[in-house]
Amino acid sequence: MSDKKLTRSVRLADLQNFLALKTPGGGATLKEMAERLGVTSRQVYRDLDTLAMSLGVTVIRPERGSKQSGRYRLDSSFSLKISPEAAAIIFLSILKQKGSPLAVGINDIKDTLISALFKNRYGCRQEELEDLQGKVHIVEEQLLDEQKSGEVILKLMNAIKDNCVVSMRYFTPTRGEMSKRDVEPYGLASKHNVWYLVGYCRKSQERRTFRIDLIDQVYVLSEKFKFPDDFSIKAYIGDSWGIFSSDETRRVVIKVAPELAYRFRLISYHPSQKVEREPADGSVVVSYNTSGMFEFMAWALQWGEFVEVLEPEDLRWQVRERIEAALGKYV
Repeated sequence: MSDKKLTRSVRLADLQNFLALKTPGGGATLKEMAERLGVTSRQVYRDLDTLAMSLGVTVIRPERGSKQSGRYRLDSSFSLKISPEAAAIIFLSILKQKGSPLAVGINDIKDTLISALFKNRYGCRQEELEDLQGKVHIVEEQLLDEQKSGEVILKLMNAIKDNCVVSMRYFTPTRGEMSKRDVEPYGLASKHNVWYLVGYCRKSQERRTFRIDLIDQVYVLSEKFKFPDDFSIKAYIGDSWGIFSSDETRRVVIKVAPELAYRFRLISYHPSQKVEREPADGSVVVSYNTSGMFEFMAWALQWGEFVEVLEPEDLRWQVRERIEAALGKYV
């Protein structure tokens, strides 16, 4: 296919997608379509005719005499069908991705969902949409370069789908250096809005977990790999407290002070969480069967004096040593 034909095909696909995004809110004007595609209004007319006659896409056009200022939209059979309630739930979920690798490219989706949320209820003026977005505030850790991580995760998704080996530059925090890795990508995992790649690292010759935001560059190779029949990403992560599971599963018991006990009665921080005792002073004793003691210790330390590790004994002493080391910096 020539570059000219390819460019035209891409433009037609973009036009159909743009109309699909705009249809729930009433459609798009000729000016909006021309600006989106970077072509003249006359070319937009021709592309709309091509969509209708060659591709069978039904475009509802404005009344005669208002073609310049009116709105063009897709027939209902092509438009997004979503209830206001469902749109609200998905809209909030998307907002929560702010600052994550998934934030890149979701603005159009977000606007479409807002349009569906407002459809047949409040009208759909732009100022109303902006007002709604301004009334929802998400507080999360955010990547400083979400664009870069977004591009990485999309490439990895394609590689995972097609069982393609990837070559990447990866920053290892413990060594403070970059290294080149060829990886057979098995899948993605996420925790606390942080995304990880799980796969077989040919350099270390073992299965490894890589943080997406620490991948500097990634290239999808043409080489294919055979996905292991015995691998399950859920089983691989297993009982781990976080994402990294490098030690055996152990029973951990903590005591939570009365001031914080209510949280552990309302929230499960791990699938194995079990309330062992509820002393008369209002505290609560909770147990876990988990691996990944390094991540568990970091989690326990964040609660300060409100959480005490009771067992195992070696973990209790490790927490104490960590607290003493931190205290030494303030002496």
